[in-house]
Amino acid sequence: MSMTLEEFRAAWRDFAHRWDEARATDDESARALVEEVLDAGLAVVHDAPPEVPDEVLAACERAVIEASGVFDAEAYRAAHPDLGKVTSGELTPLEQFCENGWQWLRNPRPDFDVDWYWHEYLDPLAQDVNPLVHHLLVGRQAGLPTRGVRRPPRPGAPTADASTRRICLFAGYDPDGVVDQYVLDYLRELSRHADVYYLCDGRLSDTELAKLSGVTAGAWAVAHGQYDFGSYSMLAHELVGWELIDSYDELLFANDSSFLLRPLDEVFDQMASVPADWWGLQATKRPFRRENGNLEPIGLDEALQHHAPAEDWFMFDRLHISSYFLLFRKRVMDDAGFRERLDAVRRQPHKSLVIAKYEIGISNYLITQGYGFATYVDGLYPFHPLYSADYFHLLEQGFPLLKRNFVGANTQRVPDMHRWKERILEHVPDAPVDVFEANVLRVVPDDSLASSFRVRTREDGTIDDPRLLGPKAFRKADRRTPTFDHWWSFPVCTYSHTFADNQRAVFEEVRADPSIKKIVLTRSRRVDVDGENVVVVPLKSPEGQYHLLRSGQVFVKHGPIVGLDRRVDPATHNVINLWHGIPLKRFGWASATINDRNRKSMLGNHGAARAVISSSRMDTLAMSAAFFPMSYPDVWPTGLPRNDFIVRDEDRLPADLRATLDRLREEVAGRRLVMFLPTFRDGQGDSQYAFSRSELRWISEWAERHDAVLGVREHMADTARTYSSALLPLGAIDLSSRRFPDLEILYRAADALISDYSSCLVDFMLTGKPVMSFAYDYERYSNDERGLFHELERVLPGPVCRTFDQLASALETVFDSPTPEQVQDYEWKRRFFFDHIDDQASWRVVQRVKELYVDGA
Repeated sequence: MSMTLEEFRAAWRDFAHRWDEARATDDESARALVEEVLDAGLAVVHDAPPEVPDEVLAACERAVIEASGVFDAEAYRAAHPDLGKVTSGELTPLEQFCENGWQWLRNPRPDFDVDWYWHEYLDPLAQDVNPLVHHLLVGRQAGLPTRGVRRPPRPGAPTADASTRRICLFAGYDPDGVVDQYVLDYLRELSRHADVYYLCDGRLSDTELAKLSGVTAGAWAVAHGQYDFGSYSMLAHELVGWELIDSYDELLFANDSSFLLRPLDEVFDQMASVPADWWGLQATKRPFRRENGNLEPIGLDEALQHHAPAEDWFMFDRLHISSYFLLFRKRVMDDAGFRERLDAVRRQPHKSLVIAKYEIGISNYLITQGYGFATYVDGLYPFHPLYSADYFHLLEQGFPLLKRNFVGANTQRVPDMHRWKERILEHVPDAPVDVFEANVLRVVPDDSLASSFRVRTREDGTIDDPRLLGPKAFRKADRRTPTFDHWWSFPVCTYSHTFADNQRAVFEEVRADPSIKKIVLTRSRRVDVDGENVVVVPLKSPEGQYHLLRSGQVFVKHGPIVGLDRRVDPATHNVINLWHGIPLKRFGWASATINDRNRKSMLGNHGAARAVISSSRMDTLAMSAAFFPMSYPDVWPTGLPRNDFIVRDEDRLPADLRATLDRLREEVAGRRLVMFLPTFRDGQGDSQYAFSRSELRWISEWAERHDAVLGVREHMADTARTYSSALLPLGAIDLSSRRFPDLEILYRAADALISDYSSCLVDFMLTGKPVMSFAYDYERYSNDERGLFHELERVLPGPVCRTFDQLASALETVFDSPTPEQVQDYEWKRRFFFDHIDDQASWRVVQRVKELYVDGA
């Protein structure tokens, strides 16, 4: 190939620019340009190419492919029935392929392998060159093939013996930063057979990492977000290194997605004598399933010959060995293509792409290169045997592992999974199922677990698998189902899935009232609350829908449509929008950035509520402007219920909140806690502040001087976790909602607060403790009608810091006693936001709700 990738990028942009100019005046000239480049190919350009908008590049891409005639739209549509936007007509097949189809390794035709061509001739780390376009304009003229040729099996596949030296790269992950007992047990067993090197995709405390001492040959924790192959890759090329790996005979990949049921001696003994370049526990091929007529397992030799048309179109449909336990012998370990694919692992926007590119991609590469493989499970089972009823047959035959997702997700709707512990013990009497269960209850999404356990066998042998009502069926049921005024539903937060703040406070106010039926509608987080006449069920469940349909009062956090899985009829349900704070920036109908889509969404979301809560008369004016078509009388200035938890005597807090407060104080260990609670920036050009090394060093020294500690809680929408990555290594405390769901408890424990323009600045003023704004992008927002930093200086009883130096100066004096003038200023500004500074906001909300249906309330 005579043209480099950089030369192609420049030539492609130059051509797209010329094509765009031509089509602006004459469609025929634009078509002629395309025909010419398809015939002659792109030529190298020596001048810097002009800037070309992405939409022009995309349109030119479609024009070139369409004119080439190589893309069969109808065949592509038929081969990918899972593409909703294509089947609905929102996108044409060609538009979908160019938009992201090729990036998901969907082939444009059976004889063009996107993954193979991408790796062979392009840069697997780059996402900006469509392989089909490259082939049409460069590769075709150079005579490059469009797919690889499967090599015949390589002779002399190796075996293993007692002298074989084995290294294991182990990928770990835990949402709470815990090295669980089941992981330690698994690692100890693996260490009997290999030298184990462990990498956690996340953060582990020194205490948690210390658990691995003596169990592993090396252990690290790095938050990379690349799933198991990200850990395998980082261990191989960076932390352990290929040089050390080269000193071993076998390389094992394993991860913590499975529970170890039995010792692994039988697995290694059996597989040692099997001639194979690589092996795993079982093979999978998505088109090989019962729905397609494949009812029984087949041998691996037959599986290699089994061909489904789907696999020519989509990488997901190809034969592969699952990566949770995967071993490679020396010839594979030394293969340059294998190493290149492992070293090229990078973060992907979706877990499915990790599976397609790396788990399936590497298997596909090794198979096509003729490396012989084997599996501990004899043959290829329909679908994936570890997630179907076939698993229990494998367990009976000695299978050593249990996938946690089989228990918690149960995508194949296997009945009676609620008895999983009993069924495991029937075959493995000494399996530590209670250890497994503790992990399942902590880690698996609660609503998913409830759904998994819902499928039951009836007494007559038939299967009961209750399903959710769809949108149309739900609306129909809502019209005919009576509601009960004394049924009060509390759907948890749509985003954090926690039962906290205003909703929890109102619940606590009526918790002991037997005349009110309280229904907590959960999502992924487990909720443990009790009281008189309390029901806790998943929102997305038949039980949740049953209770929601009958609830006369529904308390949401972000509006009816956002807060509920299905919209309820406002004529028969009083939806009370408790909101979540006092906004300092414009939002809703008061926002400066409203389009037709926003308007339609807000009309539906706001208009379906009976009332919204505010904290003061001034806040009522702002909320009535933001929540149109609601009017001023629909905004209740009761005060925010969550504030009850800030000002109430500690001994009157719910027991779990008191326990959380004690836990936080233990972590703070007598130091002064300064919380850093930034808001989320989602506009174009927005970014979080990047602390320099010298600034981070200053923060660390400041904390030591003042016997203080930072606590970091990032906005729930900010998945980048920029500040946590920078500050937690300095010893800052992780105040994330997973660890501390109740923000009010943090306010009680904190000595000061830093934010930017988050509503927490106002909430925290109830404590009377210091607040400050780190408005590092002040200049951008001060002249922007969306921003109110210039107003913050008028209403905030603390400094508005535009630079880090100003923030540092404010932190140096943050613990000084305030002057009488500062106390007076703080009190006046607090009164501006709060009509009530007591712990009776929840009571006032309850009284207003009861007035809707109780005479004389």
